[in-house]
Amino acid sequence: MTSQAVGLMPLDAGGHASHRSLFRTAVDLYAAELPPSGETQLVVEWPDEGMGETRTLIDTAAIRAAAEQAFEVWPGLEPPDPAGQPSGTFTVLEMSGPPSFLAPPLSPRQLEERRREEEARRRYLPRADWTGMGYRDWGDAALIRARLDGGASPDAPVQQGGARPLHLAASWGKAETVAALLAHGVEADAHDGEGHTALWYAACAVDEDMVRALIEAGADVWTPQEEPWSPGRLLLTTPLAPLVTELPGAVSLPAEEVAALRAADALIAAFSEQGLWTEGLGIAFVAGVGEDEVVRRLGGDPALCPAVDEEDMPFDPMDYDASLRYVGVTGVDGSPGGCVIVQDGYMPSDEALLRAVSAGTSAYGVYFNPKGGTFGALARDGGIVASEEIGLSPQATDPAAY
Repeated sequence: MTSQAVGLMPLDAGGHASHRSLFRTAVDLYAAELPPSGETQLVVEWPDEGMGETRTLIDTAAIRAAAEQAFEVWPGLEPPDPAGQPSGTFTVLEMSGPPSFLAPPLSPRQLEERRREEEARRRYLPRADWTGMGYRDWGDAALIRARLDGGASPDAPVQQGGARPLHLAASWGKAETVAALLAHGVEADAHDGEGHTALWYAACAVDEDMVRALIEAGADVWTPQEEPWSPGRLLLTTPLAPLVTELPGAVSLPAEEVAALRAADALIAAFSEQGLWTEGLGIAFVAGVGEDEVVRRLGGDPALCPAVDEEDMPFDPMDYDASLRYVGVTGVDGSPGGCVIVQDGYMPSDEALLRAVSAGTSAYGVYFNPKGGTFGALARDGGIVASEEIGLSPQATDPAAY
């Protein structure tokens, strides 16, 4: 038996249909010289696919018999330089692509799917820290438990400003994530850098299950955190007030504050009866002034401003530039009554417009900026008296009712 070293790297599974199969493939080996008579070995190895070296005995008689039928294609062609071509090697001549028995290369979409699958797999592996947690992650109870099971400290500050996991779960998460942290013995009344506890954030979120869980865990309800506001006092202004009215140390809101809150709730209800797409919306509320008067104050002629339905707009609502040339004016019945001015744009919050429509009354304009932020301006008797970005935390100089 003889042995001849041969390397194998098939780049084509064979161009003939008869050679194709899901389970096997035919390849051509081009040897530099005929093997000696007798038996020899074919050695195959595929490390990338975990296939070790295999050896197959081959009778070279058939190979030598086939070689006798070969004929010279290019007579007179000089043989290769033996010094530049090591003995015992072969060449694969067909280079049309990867063999069909190999898995085809993954497409970009498949690669992205594999990447996401791997990220999802790694997401819930236990780990002993809170690194990489985004706002939405604090609502994922399974992820919170995986971190806790991995040894992450439930009381460790995880953000600049001293926010701990319980603060972030109460701000951005769910009752289930708060319960997962409380089950690990987290301190229910820890304060962040702004002096707030998790119950404060749960009260701001008006989340009943979260509030109940924190109160049952012993969270302080009545100590003020933004003078004179405590978590309990905040809750008294919400539908969750019954959760705290009978607790020890309960306080009562002043009668005038209760009246103001009820009036605010009525205004909110009036404005929220119809669902609105607020992104890019401008809207102003004008007290005690009718539609025709508002149109005149805006410089228009009521006779040239007919009432139209949404389906009969004189412009394409999807055309932003066209929408900036129109405002809608709608009367509001009741006492004091008034008008609502709307536009798919900033105009109702513009100070010049608010000055014009607020003579002898008051008007408030809001702009929901699609680039970020909601901005309001208050006008009284033709002058701007306040401007603000809505939704920011109150400043020390703001009135308590803010």
